Amino acid sequence: MAKYLLNGQWLTPDQLSEISGVQAHTIRDRLRRGYPVEEAIKMLPVQESIQEFSEASYYKDWVGMPMSDLYEIFYKWCISHGHTVESKQTFTRHLMSMYPMLKIVPTKRGDKYCRMIRLRG
Repeated sequence: MAKYLLNGQWLTPDQLSEISGVQAHTIRDRLRRGYPVEEAIKMLPVQESIQEFSEASYYKDWVGMPMSDLYEIFYKWCISHGHTVESKQTFTRHLMSMYPMLKIVPTKRGDKYCRMIRLRG
């Protein structure tokens, strides 16, 4: 079976097929930190956890919800499903790229502003 070298460690074609360009950069960074290849690859559910979360819920239910509340739901969902919890910034960035019909709008609630999810248009 053919293998490919990534930062001095060998990847099988199966391992390589799991890796996107962005993920390859993340893996290289983790390999430099001393993680074994298998562990570095297992730590990659960034988009997978967000993708699975979005498939398990309905995006229109998020409209009118503060982004912090949605992130809290995502956080609890990841814990209960055994996924790595992404940062709020990563979650927001990936979610907005997956759902271009959504936008985040600063909205005043009482004395404070929060970031509310709205539909574009």
